[in-house]
Amino acid sequence: MTDPITSNHDTTALPAAEGGDEPGEPGPDHGKDLSGLVPTDKVAWGEPPSFNDDPKKIPADSGTLEQGETDPSGDLKIDLGAMRTTEKSILTETRAAVAKYEEVRAKVVATKDSVFGQGAKEEDKYVFNPASQGVGYQQGEDNPFAAAGAQFAAEMNPAQERALLQVGTALEKLGEYIALINHSGQVYAHTDRECRFPHPPAAR
Repeated sequence: MTDPITSNHDTTALPAAEGGDEPGEPGPDHGKDLSGLVPTDKVAWGEPPSFNDDPKKIPADSGTLEQGETDPSGDLKIDLGAMRTTEKSILTETRAAVAKYEEVRAKVVATKDSVFGQGAKEEDKYVFNPASQGVGYQQGEDNPFAAAGAQFAAEMNPAQERALLQVGTALEKLGEYIALINHSGQVYAHTDRECRFPHPPAAR
């Protein structure tokens, strides 16, 4: 006889969960449903608004300067054509990123209840019954890995949803940045229009 083969693979079905004090202790998000935190993202603009539109007031909590604060400014020169080209380029890349994010988010939502084997059952089958010398129908039993799959899913599903939350939030911040680029162009164009000399007074 030969000696048993020692496997190089991990003999445990699951890695130790992070966040606990003891090995195998569930993490802080174990079993949580965080799907309500995951944003559904979309790109609001097909074409960015014209710089010729008057700018809208930005809310006070949007990270702008507090009232009374000013930044020193010297001569200002802006190439609105280059700004619009850059803005459209970022918008195109953002649109592709949002489409891919939504594809992944939809796949997670559609498969998270079964993708790790949770709830898996053996296939139904017909078996020969020696006692009756006939064939009987046997309903599939729970797959032996179903319990391990459910335990793994309780850790992985919240982790997936937190990852989606981070990506979705980053895309939303990128959208805010694009909106600020557009707002800057509108502010400059509005200022330029307001700096025209008025018409001379009518002759008396």
